[in-house]
Amino acid sequence: MKIKISIVFLLSIITLSYGRPFKIISNNGKGQTTTDTIKSGEFILGINDFGGGTISMVSIPGIGNIMGKEALSYGRMGQSSIRDGAHSGKYNPTQAGTNEELGTECEVTKTTGKMVVEPRGCALWRADNSYDFMEWENIGNDNYNETIKHRGTLNSSDEDGLDESKLAVKINGKSYTKQEAEVYSEFDYYGTYENAMGKNGIAIPAFRHYLEYRFIRPAGHCINQFRAGSKMWDATKVVADISVQQPVGIHKGTDKDMNNLSQSWSIRNDLALWYPKFRHIQTVDGKWMVEERTVKANNRIDTKFKQVFIIADSIDENSGKAMGFYRPNTDINTFQIVGVKESDNSIAYKDNRIKEAFYIEMPTRTPKMSWMGFRNSSLGLIERSHLPKGIYETYREETYIFYGTPKQIKDAIIAFEKTNKMK
Repeated sequence: MKIKISIVFLLSIITLSYGRPFKIISNNGKGQTTTDTIKSGEFILGINDFGGGTISMVSIPGIGNIMGKEALSYGRMGQSSIRDGAHSGKYNPTQAGTNEELGTECEVTKTTGKMVVEPRGCALWRADNSYDFMEWENIGNDNYNETIKHRGTLNSSDEDGLDESKLAVKINGKSYTKQEAEVYSEFDYYGTYENAMGKNGIAIPAFRHYLEYRFIRPAGHCINQFRAGSKMWDATKVVADISVQQPVGIHKGTDKDMNNLSQSWSIRNDLALWYPKFRHIQTVDGKWMVEERTVKANNRIDTKFKQVFIIADSIDENSGKAMGFYRPNTDINTFQIVGVKESDNSIAYKDNRIKEAFYIEMPTRTPKMSWMGFRNSSLGLIERSHLPKGIYETYREETYIFYGTPKQIKDAIIAFEKTNKMK
């Protein structure tokens, strides 16, 4: 009996440590699922580990999850992505997956007050229906015209001009072929979700989301689908020198680098579940303004405002339910590009390449859904073969989400900035 118990116990350890089998993309049908949650007071955040650890639940006391059916697919939820101008924004590694139905599954490690999305390869988004780079559709369709049969699988006129009949990528000794190999980007995603209440002067329910996009693999087949001379290549967006101070020297952009990088982070909200009518925003000199959340506000907000906004039920800052979104001016958000030593994961250098940073708050991104988040643009990321040996570059950022009255959220931001000695 003791031997049997020991064997069962050993097998359970093996299962837990191995986790879900690795898949670059998966047609798992779990886009509406919340697999892991974290609490901050009565404020709850949930994620979907079938779609890269994307945020699938934001639960407010008295209302519940504000991310209903309209906000739940791998192309929506609460997620992030990067893209660049020279590849016309279509080489687009994302946290979530390849399209609304094809997710990127991940492993989530949980400790008290924290969820960690372990590092894993980013799949490439489907190029927003403007460029068909997928020859194979053996895992799931790519949402293009599905009329042509090609070697027994559906195909919709692959445009990248590459022979992908024998394409394969190897990960941890295992080969992945066809559609999985086509979308396996040169980037890894890593992220954490953490209860921020009681830290950095924050006294109300709050979460901190930290993330990284690691340009960890040398340029390979995936980025080559968007190479110079392809339909998507835009030579006018190539940067003359991607680095500002680090690494030292001139680093002219190529079709293997990320030129004029843009990054997006957002949360979607089903308007049938909660539709707050007001927006509190802060100018760069610290003054707060209140305005109605109108369709006109779908336009990009002027950069005279800080990267912070509050959506609220009331114009009165002392009443009603509200959520705050805050991108603080921390070292992480100032030096978003870092060089990382692969040998020990230490930071070799930091570089401030930001061109523009702003927030976008769209109360009616669609008639039934809002979009709340931030966008940054920077000079770019340098592919590792153009860097000193053993170093790769990473894009990083941190964002805070608060719950309370507008006044409580404003006070929490003041306390955070005072604790961190920020202006």
